[in-house]
Amino acid sequence: MLNRVISPLREFGALLGLLYIIDRVLSAVSPHARLFVYEIMVQPISSTPLVPLRWMKNLAFREIDRGDPLVASMPARDDIKENRYRQRAKCLGAFKAEKFIGYIWFVSGSYEEDEVNCTFVVTPEKESVFDFDLYLFPEHRMGLGFVSLWSGANEYLHSRGVKYTYSRVSRFNVASRRAHARLGWQRVCTSVVLKLWRFEAMVATIFPYVHLTIGRRRVRLTLSPECLFAAKAAKRA
Repeated sequence: MLNRVISPLREFGALLGLLYIIDRVLSAVSPHARLFVYEIMVQPISSTPLVPLRWMKNLAFREIDRGDPLVASMPARDDIKENRYRQRAKCLGAFKAEKFIGYIWFVSGSYEEDEVNCTFVVTPEKESVFDFDLYLFPEHRMGLGFVSLWSGANEYLHSRGVKYTYSRVSRFNVASRRAHARLGWQRVCTSVVLKLWRFEAMVATIFPYVHLTIGRRRVRLTLSPECLFAAKAAKRA
């Protein structure tokens, strides 16, 4: 028992480790009680391939529309997937030798988060998307699966005039954060959300900074790629 308490503190540090422990305790009490710690990231879309073309040799990509039989094989709940299509989100599927191996979702304008009552608004509006639920089926997670899927997504977005994509990453997901860092992502903001059934309390590093809500009312966070320009300026300095 003591090791289960100490291990998160060693992995995440004192503060984040404590938040992780609180989240685990809450989720053990009820699936409607959680403590989420998010990092919202932004990445510029590249005009050049992210990986050598030979890595993409046997891969193909296409949109998966509502009603496609492949939608049923995605592990998200049916109501969540239907809500994504209602938001006019696009699902890009990846195929290897015609076998469905993974997918990623994109939405323009704004994204209604399904874990908490938060809407992420992306800017510049016509040049940005919010991506979410990048998923590879377990048997395809070894090797270059993640970076190859993202390379295909990058090409898909670039062909549609997109310059920036935002993503929400759990602060507790170390592997995902490292993978995003290797792709050149920059943090836009950090958000901590305490969810207790119908009540939610949010603290964020961008406006409105603190927000309390009960029921289905949603807080809106407007995201900007300014941190990318600051990072470039710092490198030149």
